[in-house]
Amino acid sequence: MIPPSPAAIAPAPPVNRRAVTSLGLSQIYAWGVVYYPISLTAEPIAADLGLSREFVFLGFTLVLIVSALVAPWVGRAIDRLGGRSVMSIGAAVAAAALAALGAAQGPLSYLAASALAGIASALTLYDAAFAALVQVAGRDGRRAITYVTFFGGFASTLFWPLTALAMEQLGWRATYFLYAAGALALCLPLNWFGLRPARDDAAPAPAPAAEHPDDAPPLRGAARRRAFVLLAIAISAHQLVIAGVTVHLVGAMSAAGLTTREAIVAGMMFGPAQVLSRAGEMLFGARLPAVAAARVSVALLPLALALVVSGHVTPLLACVFVAGCGLSNGLMTIARGAVTLAIFGRDGYGASIGDLALANHLSRAVGPLAFAFALTNAGLHGTFLASMACALVGVAGMEAVARIDARRRAAPAPGRNSGAR
Repeated sequence: MIPPSPAAIAPAPPVNRRAVTSLGLSQIYAWGVVYYPISLTAEPIAADLGLSREFVFLGFTLVLIVSALVAPWVGRAIDRLGGRSVMSIGAAVAAAALAALGAAQGPLSYLAASALAGIASALTLYDAAFAALVQVAGRDGRRAITYVTFFGGFASTLFWPLTALAMEQLGWRATYFLYAAGALALCLPLNWFGLRPARDDAAPAPAPAAEHPDDAPPLRGAARRRAFVLLAIAISAHQLVIAGVTVHLVGAMSAAGLTTREAIVAGMMFGPAQVLSRAGEMLFGARLPAVAAARVSVALLPLALALVVSGHVTPLLACVFVAGCGLSNGLMTIARGAVTLAIFGRDGYGASIGDLALANHLSRAVGPLAFAFALTNAGLHGTFLASMACALVGVAGMEAVARIDARRRAAPAPGRNSGAR
């Protein structure tokens, strides 16, 4: 294994440390209270509001759809107004959405609160954080993105037990009210002070000793448009499968012959595998083009699916399968932000990442529905075959992006070091 370069392990400049630490903590909380509680609160919400469990999860689908539709606007707002202002407003919107969920009295108010949570998601989670980080981290943006996603990987580990405890002691409504207060007390100041611009007289970060593979000028014109479409296809295909697999994991593994307990144990491999992949990118990724992590990410998914496509699944095989999916998704979270930065550049980065978020979130909203439809009509074997075919579309799309990126990096150009990372 190639050891990390000094650049890969050197401490980040002060502005990066502040931004990374603040946004990392903010992302743990935002993901923990906006995205993850529904898996635990769905049953009591359904019982109290007289709704079906399916209707409650329809609200969560609405969160993803609204987030997808709002994401391009959020990215452009960050380009114009700055990530500090937009993400601080996002914390206030998140507080309002969580309070509205806690106060919901019926289907209409629940759906309205879910739609507001979708807006909050677009304003506060990874895509907005990536755009904000690039503004303060500059050419160190890829490393900053990696560190923040490493923080975010612990959100479910912390907030599933915290949410369960809060619900047991306070009930689901008070839990959402408590989380709303936390969004104002924690996320708002973390976003505001963590994303404070560097002083003009601050000492600049030392220049890297050697040119990085991503230091070529960003793509322009037809090559940029073609790369964007291919990247959107690759990300969408990957995330559609990941969303379907993770939501239906316990049911799918039970259909393959595992007990519910064995399926849950296998599912526990997903989070640690995500964190492990991000740690690997943190240590070794700085020497490689950003697209390298993306290629590994999309390649891991069909390999993982190949382990279970026959439908003959043992508990150990299920654990390896879920870990492979977790490794793949952990890298994709970083790659989505880093590849966009590398090949499209810092100018208009918010708009680029926001447009990609539209494809990403819509595919995540469709994935569980498509997986459920396939399980009902094609069975477990057919579902995994279709998932593998979709995952291979992602591989083909990312390989095409890699070829375009290789030509970009090979092309001679003046001011080679002016490209963004």
